[in-house]
Amino acid sequence: MSITASFWIFFIPLSIVISFVSAEYTWPSAQHDALEQFLYEGTHVTGDNVAGLARFCLPRFLPGGDQPSSVAAEWVRLAYHDMATHNATDGTGGLDGSIFYELDRPENVGAGNVNTVGDFKDHSSKLVSRSDIIAMGAVWAVAACGGPPIPFRYGRKDALKAGRSGVPEPQQNLASHIESFRLQGFTQKEMIGLVACGHTLGGVRGVDFQDIVPDPSISSIATFDTTSGLDSAFDHLIVTQYLNSSTQNPLIRVPSGNSTFASDLRIFSSDQNATMKGLNSETSFSQTCTTLLAKMIDTVPSNVHLSDVVTLLPVKVSNAQITAIDSQLVFMTDLRVAFPAGISPTAASKVQMFWCDSRGVFKNCNRVTNVASLPFLDEPSTSPLTDSLNIQLVLYRFKVQISASRSVSKFWFEIDGAIHNNGGNGYPIGQDEIIFVPSLGSVDPKFLQPDPANPSEFLPRNYNLVFGVSVTPLITNEFILIVIYCR
Repeated sequence: MSITASFWIFFIPLSIVISFVSAEYTWPSAQHDALEQFLYEGTHVTGDNVAGLARFCLPRFLPGGDQPSSVAAEWVRLAYHDMATHNATDGTGGLDGSIFYELDRPENVGAGNVNTVGDFKDHSSKLVSRSDIIAMGAVWAVAACGGPPIPFRYGRKDALKAGRSGVPEPQQNLASHIESFRLQGFTQKEMIGLVACGHTLGGVRGVDFQDIVPDPSISSIATFDTTSGLDSAFDHLIVTQYLNSSTQNPLIRVPSGNSTFASDLRIFSSDQNATMKGLNSETSFSQTCTTLLAKMIDTVPSNVHLSDVVTLLPVKVSNAQITAIDSQLVFMTDLRVAFPAGISPTAASKVQMFWCDSRGVFKNCNRVTNVASLPFLDEPSTSPLTDSLNIQLVLYRFKVQISASRSVSKFWFEIDGAIHNNGGNGYPIGQDEIIFVPSLGSVDPKFLQPDPANPSEFLPRNYNLVFGVSVTPLITNEFILIVIYCR
């Protein structure tokens, strides 16, 4: 007898579901699923909305009353400083997370780099590298400030030590700048464009560069253009103000008066302003920055191979599991659907989940196909990239009772009459002999506690993990529960 839920819920018609996705994708794909979710939802598996720190090009407010810079500007700067270790001659270095070991260098001075390392350091995993998060941070940052969507690829490998020195410093001469960018893999023309694209955000903090921005209170930031730190700050005003001589860019008009530090002036004028004149429109600036910033975050060691560009999955399955809740075996899964922003899911439409038994007389949908039509409607978070694409995400959570004697072999969905079945194969359940039962587990203590003997360290957490192992033969709903204690 099939499990049927004869309920209806209101949904958007399928005709306006976002419909772009790589034809190569097949579920499950653990790394791709994790990176796609992080990129477009912006939330780590712990629930931390990392990408949200940069939303709306917000400033970072810190204790002490210092004038804040935008989080986005700090994230773009860190990505460049990490990439700058690349040596195009021998293929070493690049965006590989080595910046975590390089913050003590003069070339990496600044609270911004320290802040960003703090933002990202606890959110890597076996599927998501620190360097991939740094690259995502640059993508989120540009989108959060009204800039173009930068293509993102994953697969970066984290370095285990510092890389070479490679970040140009303001007091260096033009020949040094050109050589630094050449080693990083950029031509002189690309150097000019990349500096302009990076410096449309942020500025120079007096506390870190008092030779450039002297300030008795050590609390000021001299911004590169007059829209830095504001919503839609990613624009070509840095170019326009330079060309019409109204700029107050501290690396052009150095507040201290020491022209040795006028590095942007040297770089921008190095080809008689030809490149800057070509960037002096919204379209050309956006197109150039898309290309150059993508090249920047894709600059990796030669032995690292990145994925194809990660596009948003219009219909995505996640958290599929068989588990036990209140002594009842259940099958749960989430279905995330992308819609254009600004449209409320109120149009009458039907969404159903179907599944086949994995054993018994109805195995493989023999005579009976199970169906459920009562998901719980939820709204996942979105990243600045998703917001910039004018896309909203809606989450439909399915939870149905099943029996161990029948279980689930595969499932699929129908949205307003259209089938979503993983390329015709259905979404498979790999095994059901061992199930995880998080509702019976625990973490003690819930929050990290300082070690009394060493206050700078924290006591380890104790994890009680509960698993169910099916009884053989599988003719009942019985599972043997096993508790594993981890510390």
